[in-house]
Amino acid sequence: MFDLSSGRLIALSCWVVAAATAWPAHAQVLEAPVAGKPVAVGEGLFACGPSDDWTVEAAGRSLRPPSSHAAIGRAFEVRVAASVDACASSSSTVTVVATDGWPQLDASQVVFSPDDGRLELKGHNLAGMTVSWRGTSAGSDVCHDVKVEAGVERCVFAVSASAATSTFTWLPAGARVAPDAVLFDANGRRVAPETFTLTPARVLLRRLLPADASIDLSTGLADVPLVHPDAVASAECSGPVQCDMASGKLSARGASSLASSTEIKLRLRPHVWLVVKDALDAQPTLKLPLLYCPMSIVSGLPLRNNPDAVLIAKLDGACARDLSSVDFMTDHSTLKLLRTVPVESTTYAVLRLGNVSDDELTITALRQKPSPIALAVAHTATRAAPQLRASIELPGFPNLDFVPNNRPGVVHVSPLPEHEHLELLSAPGAYDAVRDGTAMTARGDVNAAGLTALRFGLRNDALPDGLSQIDLAIVTDPLQRPIHEANIPAPIAGSAHTKRPLIEMECGGGSEPVQLVHVGETARVPFGLRDTCRVIFHRERLSQDYGTQKLIFEIDVITPDGATRSEAHVSEVLTFRAGPEPRYAYIHGVVSQFDRVVVRVSHEADEAHYIGGSELKTGAPAAQWSAVMGTGHARLYGTTTIPTGLYRFSTHDYSGPLALNFGVISRLTWLDSEGHEGFLGAEAGVLVMGLASSTSATGKSLTQVGGVVGLGFSVPIANRSTPTQASISLHAWFESDITRDPGASSRGRYALIFGPSISIGNVGMNL
Repeated sequence: MFDLSSGRLIALSCWVVAAATAWPAHAQVLEAPVAGKPVAVGEGLFACGPSDDWTVEAAGRSLRPPSSHAAIGRAFEVRVAASVDACASSSSTVTVVATDGWPQLDASQVVFSPDDGRLELKGHNLAGMTVSWRGTSAGSDVCHDVKVEAGVERCVFAVSASAATSTFTWLPAGARVAPDAVLFDANGRRVAPETFTLTPARVLLRRLLPADASIDLSTGLADVPLVHPDAVASAECSGPVQCDMASGKLSARGASSLASSTEIKLRLRPHVWLVVKDALDAQPTLKLPLLYCPMSIVSGLPLRNNPDAVLIAKLDGACARDLSSVDFMTDHSTLKLLRTVPVESTTYAVLRLGNVSDDELTITALRQKPSPIALAVAHTATRAAPQLRASIELPGFPNLDFVPNNRPGVVHVSPLPEHEHLELLSAPGAYDAVRDGTAMTARGDVNAAGLTALRFGLRNDALPDGLSQIDLAIVTDPLQRPIHEANIPAPIAGSAHTKRPLIEMECGGGSEPVQLVHVGETARVPFGLRDTCRVIFHRERLSQDYGTQKLIFEIDVITPDGATRSEAHVSEVLTFRAGPEPRYAYIHGVVSQFDRVVVRVSHEADEAHYIGGSELKTGAPAAQWSAVMGTGHARLYGTTTIPTGLYRFSTHDYSGPLALNFGVISRLTWLDSEGHEGFLGAEAGVLVMGLASSTSATGKSLTQVGGVVGLGFSVPIANRSTPTQASISLHAWFESDITRDPGASSRGRYALIFGPSISIGNVGMNL
C-alpha cells in the first residue's frame, strides 16, 4: 500500500502526460485538493481578487483552495495580470478547480482483465475517482460503486481496452481533463505528470487464439492469428511445424506432411497469465489444426435465419481438383454441395447453407478417406437479411398496391451496396417475373386470387460467369399485395383519328353505303338513314393491357330549334372490356328532318376502378360524335299569315292602311347545314285585306281579296321547323285585286303592299 498524498499520483491519460511533460510558464487550469495549502498562480502572474471559495494570498501570488467539500468539482475564473497595478485593465483569467483528497491505492492489487473489459483497484478514498485508458481504444470510467472488504475499498471499472498493453491513468474526484492543467498536492506543490501512470500488477487473459484458429500450410508459411499478440513473448511448435514470434506476429512454416494438428507452446510476458479453469498459466500449450488448401468465401457475408441461404467457397491448389470425397461442415451440420464450377486451377463450391442463426460461421473442408484430414477452413461473419422495400408501377402510375394480371408492372426494389442486387423471382401460380434489360417486371396469373408477396433472389455481380446468377438467398417483401386487373383509361379520343378506332359511329348499311361519323365533325346524314345509325364498341380492338373500361354513354337528339327530345335521351354507365366481337348500340328518337344526334362517351371518374381515376374530369367527354339527319338545301312550305299593319300603295282612292288581314302564302327559302331556314324568302299567296272595313283617304273601301307575290323577311319565334312554327315577318308584295269585276276599271287594281305580320305554320318539304 502506498500513500498518494505524498506525491505518488496516477495521471488521467497518456496524452495529458505527453502534453504536460514541459510545463508552461503559467497554467490556464489549476487543480488542487480542498483544504490544501496555497498554490502558485503562475510565474509572473498576480491574482487580481478573490473568486468565491478561493482566497488570494501572498499579495496575489498564490491562491488558497476552499475548505468546504461542497466546492469539489466546481470551476471558477480568476482574473490575473502581470502586476497588481495592471489588474484594472487586464482581461486574462485562469480556471481553478477544487478536487477531493487523493486516494491511496494498493499497487499490487491493480488487476486488468482485457477479455472481460474490467480493471479492478483496491485502496482507500476511491469514490468518484476517474480512470482513463488508451490502447486499441480509448475512454474513461468513474468509480461509483465502492465495495468494502475487510476494511479495504474495491472498485471495478468497465473498460473497453482489449489490448493487454493498454495504458491507464487516473484523476481524483472532481478533477477535470485539460491539456494545460497543472495538479497540486495538498502541500501546494506541483506534481510531475509522469508519476500518474497506473501499471497493472496482473493482466489476466481468457483466450489467446480465436475460437476457429488454424494454421494454413497451403503455401508452406502461415501467420497464426493471436487475440493478444502484445502479450506473447515467444512461441514454439511441435511436430513438422516450426514457429517463431517476430514483429508481434506468430509465424508457422512446415513441410507438406498431412499431419492434422500441432501443439504451440506460448511464453507470456511478465505479469501476464492465461486463466485456465480458474488457474493461472504463464506458459500455456495450445493445439491447432493444420490446413493444406486455401479456401475463402467469395459470395459475401451469408444471410442468417434464411432457409434458402447459399454460399460459394473458392478453393485453390491441388485440393481443388477433386471435391467428390470432400465434406463441407459447420459446427452444427454438414453442408450439401449443390454444384462445382472449375475455373483454371480454382474450383468454386456452391453450398446449401440453410437456416443458421450464428453471428459467425466456420466452414471446414474435410477429406474423409483414407483418414479424416481437415484440408481447409474459412471463417465468415453472417448478416441479417437486407431491409427490403419494393414497389410496382405502370408508366405514369407509380406505387401500385396490387400486382396487375393484364399487363406487366415494373418492379423497383431498394438497392444493395457494392456488387449485390436483388433479382425478382417468379412465384408459380401467383405471378411471373421477367427481366427486360435493366427493368424487372411482374405479371399476375389471371387465375390467381388472394394475396401474394414479391420474392427476390440475392445475387452477387462480382462472381464469375455461371455463379453470378445463383440466388444466394431468397428475400420476401413484407408487403402482401392482391392480384387483379390494372384498369387504365383507354385512349378513346386518340384512337378515334386512326384506322382502328375503339369506338365509332356510323349510319347506313345493306343497300345504302355506310357513312362514318367522325369525332369532332358534324356529319350530314340523309334523313332516310336515321334508323340505321349506331355506335360500335370495338371490343376486339381494345388491348387487355387497359383492363375493363367503365364508360358514361350519352345520346341526345336535338330539334332544329334547340329543344332536346326527352324520349330519345340515353345516359348510362356501361362496361367495355376486350372481347372477340364488337357490340352495337342503335340510335332512336329521330323524328324530324334536321334533328341533330349528339353521342358522348366519357370515362367515369371512379378512383376505386381506374388507376389515376382522380385525374379524370367528369362532364368532359373523351369523344363526341354529332350528325344532322337531313340533307336539303332549300325549303318550300305553306303558312298562314295575319298581317296587322299593312299599307297598300296604289292610286289615291285605293291607298291606305289595312288594319286587319288574313292570308295563306307559300314560302321558298334556303337551308343552312343545320336545317335552319334563311331569314329572306320568296313568297306568293292569297290575302284577304281590310277585314276591319279599312278605307282610303277618299273613303273608298279597301276590303278585298288579292293575290300577292314578293319577298318576305321572317324570324321564327317558336317551334322552329315544325307545323306549329310561329314567326314574325316583314313583307314587300306586289298585289292584284282578284275580287274586282273584270269589266270594271283597272284603276287601283294593282298595288304594292308593305308591312309586318305574324305567321303560324310550317307545312312543306325540303328540296
